[in-house]
Amino acid sequence: MRRDEQTPIRFSVIVPVYNVENYLSACVKSVVEQPGAPDWECILVDDGSTDQSGRMCDFFAETCPGVVALHRENGGLAAARNTGLDAARGEWILFLDSDDLWPAGMLQNLRAALDAAPGYDWYVGRYLELDAAAPKTEPTAPPLPDFVPGPFTDADYAERVEKLYTSGNWSVWRFCIRRSFLESTGVRFWPKVVWAEDYPFDLLLLHHCIRLYFLDFPLTVYRVNRAGSLLNSNLPKHFVGILAARKGFRKLFARPDAGGFGAAEQQEVWRRMANVFWPQARAAAVKDKATRRACAALIARCRDLYNKGEQASGRTDWVLFRWMLTLLGPRAGLWLAAHLKH
Repeated sequence: MRRDEQTPIRFSVIVPVYNVENYLSACVKSVVEQPGAPDWECILVDDGSTDQSGRMCDFFAETCPGVVALHRENGGLAAARNTGLDAARGEWILFLDSDDLWPAGMLQNLRAALDAAPGYDWYVGRYLELDAAAPKTEPTAPPLPDFVPGPFTDADYAERVEKLYTSGNWSVWRFCIRRSFLESTGVRFWPKVVWAEDYPFDLLLLHHCIRLYFLDFPLTVYRVNRAGSLLNSNLPKHFVGILAARKGFRKLFARPDAGGFGAAEQQEVWRRMANVFWPQARAAAVKDKATRRACAALIARCRDLYNKGEQASGRTDWVLFRWMLTLLGPRAGLWLAAHLKH
């Protein structure tokens, strides 16, 4: 139920929805029951769900003030988030995955924090984890030893990336972003990045923002170990996403102005992409021959990432894996790594 046009909206939370009928009610409930002023809107973007999720979105929109339901053909998480961004009215943008939750009282904490530390365009919060394999357990805070609350400013792009990534998970559900700032940058999610769509968004937006503010409370309860989640399913799709991100940055850097990215900044992007690639490459060393071969064909197209990143350096087992992949090729390298692993 969309709020009256005259009602000022401070927060727009964008929730992409795809086949999450078992989790969606808890997600929406965690937003709707936030105490305080009705200064928020919850935009549910049904991305062509084939279960009851789409109907549930309509029900929540009909019965819950502030909840809006949008429907689109299936296009993936990035495309669904862009649809939500196009519809948002709030001063601030928040993202929430439909199998996750908002902690009780989160919006009260956020209102107070924004009022106490104004003048920033991008705020980064902590998060809690809820084990989907043990649903009766309480959410716990993961150790974030490098998370330092308060302001952070650095003119060096690589330092900003390092600060954001060492403070915890790169996912956008940790962020509160000023909508006018986001619109001024033109940054959106790349729809063809069908896995880990957050990190190209982060890397692009960090190019425009030299000042961050780290909030000392959780913005999200992140559900881990959920069967069927994008993170835990369809390993070849991970490499499709990496290749799409690589293509997007190549296209950007090929422009006459390189999208404003200098040589050192471009090198930092490739380094971070390699750090995303290597854990997925190692995860592809599985017993299942069909999965292994499907991944190998895609890994072969990522060869320019083999000599980049730190994930495959330092530890002996990682160095060995890099050597096997480089000298033997992806198919033989994954086969050998799988047999050594098991």
